[in-house]
Amino acid sequence: MRGTWLRHILLSTLCIAAIGCGDDDNGEGEDTLLSQQECNPLGGNGCITPWPSNLYASEDPSSNTGMRLDIPEGALPTNLDRIAIDPAPLNALDGFSAAAPMIVAFETGVDDSNLVPNSRFPDSLEDISPTVLLDMETGERVLHFAELDIRSPDITDKQALYIRSAKRLKPGTRYAAAVRKSLKAKDGSELPISAGFAALLSGKTTKHEALEARRDDYAEVLEALATAGVPTDDLVVAWDFTTASDEALREDLIVSRDRTLEAAGVDGANLTFEITDEDISKDSGMRRVDGTFTVPLMLSKGGDFAFGIEALRDADGLPKVEGMHDVPFTAVIPECALTATDPVPVIIYGHGLLGESNQAASGSQRALAEQMCAVVVGTIMRGMSTRDIPNVLLVLNDFNLADQIFDPMLQGINNHIALVQAVRGPMAASLFVNGEGASIVDTSKIHYYGLSQGHIFGATIAAYDPHIQRAALGVGGANYSLMLERSLDWPTYRNVVIGAYKDPLSVSILINLLQIRWDQTEPTNVISDLPGNPIPGTPDKQFLLHMSRADSEVPNVSTEYQARTMGIPVLSPAIHAPFGVPEMPGPLSSALVIFDGGFGDIPEGNVPPPENLGHYVTRNSQAAIEQIQIFFETGEIVHTCGDDQVCDCTTAACD
Repeated sequence: MRGTWLRHILLSTLCIAAIGCGDDDNGEGEDTLLSQQECNPLGGNGCITPWPSNLYASEDPSSNTGMRLDIPEGALPTNLDRIAIDPAPLNALDGFSAAAPMIVAFETGVDDSNLVPNSRFPDSLEDISPTVLLDMETGERVLHFAELDIRSPDITDKQALYIRSAKRLKPGTRYAAAVRKSLKAKDGSELPISAGFAALLSGKTTKHEALEARRDDYAEVLEALATAGVPTDDLVVAWDFTTASDEALREDLIVSRDRTLEAAGVDGANLTFEITDEDISKDSGMRRVDGTFTVPLMLSKGGDFAFGIEALRDADGLPKVEGMHDVPFTAVIPECALTATDPVPVIIYGHGLLGESNQAASGSQRALAEQMCAVVVGTIMRGMSTRDIPNVLLVLNDFNLADQIFDPMLQGINNHIALVQAVRGPMAASLFVNGEGASIVDTSKIHYYGLSQGHIFGATIAAYDPHIQRAALGVGGANYSLMLERSLDWPTYRNVVIGAYKDPLSVSILINLLQIRWDQTEPTNVISDLPGNPIPGTPDKQFLLHMSRADSEVPNVSTEYQARTMGIPVLSPAIHAPFGVPEMPGPLSSALVIFDGGFGDIPEGNVPPPENLGHYVTRNSQAAIEQIQIFFETGEIVHTCGDDQVCDCTTAACD
């Protein structure tokens, strides 16, 4: 079986447009759609759309939301080998993702000329918007934007229409989504109303058991929309869904963190480390140390990078520790730290996309270490590190293998939490020492700095760690389902996906399902509450977010989504103030700061800007490094690009 997966990966780039590269088209007409119990009878085109939908949920008084997903077999996409996605793991959840978009498709295709883009969020609350997102608890319309999947514009009958909220939706909340008749088909004609939705409107009884069982719920949806000014006779389709609770999403990380801390001992008393290589720069005198340290192990297969790896779990299904496991670390120690009068701070570094611990010794980290006179040390984000790439590819080829990357991510977050404990104990005592053997680090001043992927997961690491209070996060964001298709890093991996799941609508659904699993570890897990409402067992947090305009690797829209959800301002004077992110002068305790490297405008739609170096602007900006230093030392975010100057790096402002 493993050979089959590897064969598909190798062939994927050859079958991007081939008919035989996966097929989940069931070919139903309207009558069979109403009788085919696993499919959504409201769907314009596609078995499970519109998605997400409470048609695929049932009541469960034992859950935090009172709901439990109930997706039948055969509803989810099928890959090249005719292997359908097994809904069982998803059916353990108490709701759908509060970050992933709503998805619907129409066999006629869609004319997108009047969809509200992310440059006009306020219009999404007005009747001019052909899409509606409604909070069923408050009756209020929700800010959002809508777009077509423009990566496959010629396959109009399988082209997803995305409805994306402006910020993370509330957890454990029922929402309604709708498409109005002002949205037209690709040729300008009326969009077709599905047989299922027509039956709801007319009161006609159908053969679809789930639809019939939920008629009262749909009546509530139609009534709520009408009360909000969206009459029933103006609807092409409408549906509802319930978002998962934070309690359920956070349980694994809270339990795994607490068990990691217990196994590590107070200040890492039970942890050890070993040096494998050392080097001292002849130019700067900076010392680099590579090695391994022990972390509490929560993965099967001894934590190896192996096929079939998964989380170790107890009788209640929660992560458990079984022994210790060696993971790599890299540290850089500037010469000034060895001679400083007072102990110096420590910066935990988070590496980039599918990277390694040795990125802690990259140029920008060395520059920060020297300027701030601080030790920088990093480890690997398991699940999204270099040696995890084979498993990432396998999961993109078959979602049923998702545990092989998402379970290791729990270990990856806890690798960093264990690293903080190791720094506070054994490393402070015998690694970070001067010639007399005295510790050179101040373990009360441990900060976090991450770039790109290190920004993304850095928000989570900082949120759950009991000692990190200040985190500087550069050129990242939140919500992978928003990020992926807008990143130049995605096409390589997309080739694998479209080699296994043929039509673009299946790819859109797959990204949505991946987001459901990412919700446990990426920033959408925490940013609704931070800063201001910390995770239990942690102090309040401060965040400095750096964004580079027109970044081609992590899209600006995802950074703005993160800032908007966190409720933090953009530091003025700013290049621009994103909608819903107020512009405020410093000093600020948490803020977004925007740098402009002169790489032009950002294209509309789910495609990246042209390839550019915008992703590297902030790490190479002296103004950005100085700003991070001041933030770590004082807790204040101040403007460092010059008096009354925006951070325009095409001028001397960033130098």
